[in-house]
Order: sequence, then structure tokens, then C-alpha cells
Amino acid sequence: MAAVLEADSGIEHYVRDDQRVVILRDGVVAATIPRPRMLAKDRLARMDSADISVQVLSLSALLPQKDRVHLVRELNDIFVSQAGEAPTRFRVFARLPVPDIDAAVREYQRVRGQPHVVGVVLGTTIDCMQLDSPQFDPMWQLFSDQGTLVFVHPTTACHRDDLREYALSMAVDNLAQTTLAISRLVYSGVLVRFPGIRWLFAHLGGVLPFLIHRLDNYHQQFSDNRRQSSALPSEILKGVYFDTVSTHPPAIRCAFETFPVSQFVFGTDFPHVPGGMERFTQALRDSGLGPEDLAQVEWKTAARLLGLDTP
Repeated sequence: MAAVLEADSGIEHYVRDDQRVVILRDGVVAATIPRPRMLAKDRLARMDSADISVQVLSLSALLPQKDRVHLVRELNDIFVSQAGEAPTRFRVFARLPVPDIDAAVREYQRVRGQPHVVGVVLGTTIDCMQLDSPQFDPMWQLFSDQGTLVFVHPTTACHRDDLREYALSMAVDNLAQTTLAISRLVYSGVLVRFPGIRWLFAHLGGVLPFLIHRLDNYHQQFSDNRRQSSALPSEILKGVYFDTVSTHPPAIRCAFETFPVSQFVFGTDFPHVPGGMERFTQALRDSGLGPEDLAQVEWKTAARLLGLDTP
């Protein structure tokens, strides 16, 4: 936050009435960040009140290009240190200084063996480059070889003229960007060519549960969409995971009726959504799952993905 607030950070921002810092990209709302930074003990108290045992710490917000490599290294060390304050309660998705692939690989190699680090976090685009851009193939190959868990969180669109008003970038486009990123990873063959990566996408996979049938339809209609794989997108996507970040039980039910319950893990997007974590716990429990499926989503799949030895 200190780096973002510097006058020469290159990142537009303002402070809202509730003291959240609103981050802008090209005049469009990209993130809202609460202040002051929450201490580990305060976070643990909120987790306890929401019946949450383990939380994965990560940073999805924009970073200044200035000194990004140094800043990312410092951030990862802070997260690892904070996780160490409650080692049974916290894990970490490391940030990487992309699009500098060489620097990203070095940072990945540095942090992947550190305590509590269970994967990496990336945006749906990287400096306005799509995740299926060929220059990222060496990184995907490394992640595939290592069986890396890659958490993908939405960023704002790269062409934003129609998103400047009404905070539509947050309300609508975040889900669109996740859906677009997944669709490109499918059609471009990235998901097929790098099978060792364990992909985890935010917010129920965007609006993918609502329109997966359309991806299958256009896979059949256009030969370019079949160039990398003859398998239908709905089949390819059986190998990825989604978090349940939604406060709308009907949307969660749609996701569970579209993909197997075993592909979902509980999520909260905390602290970006005002109102605390309980809203997400309750929305999941109101989605209509039976006890066995609910346990699968609440902790069993996540425990396996994160390597947690938990009863």
C-alpha cells in the first residue's frame, strides 16, 4: 500500500469515505483496499467468527512497475512471516514479478520451498497480455513440471471505455475477465499442453457455469477452436478447480449443477468485500448441498490441494 500511495507509483487511486483506497487502472475501478492492514490476531478472530479454520493469504491488487521485482520479494516474505505467526491457520499464494519471466522463475524457485507457500497467484491478464500468450509458455512448463497450484484472480479489462461509470469493472467485468481467461486457456490448448498445473479460478469461474454449453457449441462450429484439442471444453474443464466466492445461493447452485462438487473449494475474497466472511459461509450453506458434499466443498478438496494434514 505504501508503494501504491507514492506520488510516482504510476497507479491512480483515491481514498473513499470509509477509508478504503480505491485503485484505478486507466480511470476504471480495479480494486478497493481496506486500511489499516489487518494484524494476524484480528484476522484470526474474524476467521473464528465465520467458522473458518485455514485461510490462504495472497495479493491480487495492481503493483507499481517501479521496483516490482524487489516489491514482490518483500511482499512474499511478509506473507510468509505473517503465516508463521499462526502456522496451523495460514497458508500463502506467492506473487510473482510477471511479465518478467526470468525474474518470475527466480522468485518462484526462491519461495516455493518456504514454509506455508502452497502455490502462486496471477491475474486474468498480465500487463494487458492474455495468459495464453506464447511468451508465458516457459512459466507454464515449469509449473506443469512442478505440479504447481495456480490461483487466478480477475483484473480489469484492457479496453475499458464502457466500464468507467458505476464501478461496472468490479460488479460485472471481473466475472467476464475470469470467463474470458478460462475460455482462452481452453481454446489455445494451454490447459491440455501443460497438464501438471492445478488451476484454481475465482468467483465460481466467472459466468462459465451459465454458458459452458456455448463454449462446447463454438468448439464444434469453428475449426480453429479444435486445433489444439478435439475434446469438448466441458471435458477439458473437469480438471480445474473453482472457488465459491458468491453471496448468491442460486448462482452457487448453478455452478454445482454444471460441474462436479469435487471441483469447488470454499472462498471469501476477504477483505475486498465489505461485511466480513460470514456472508460467504452462509451462502454456501444455503446452496442446498447435503452434508457429504458440503464437507467436500468446505474443506476436503482444499485440504488435498493445499497439502494439509487435517482431521
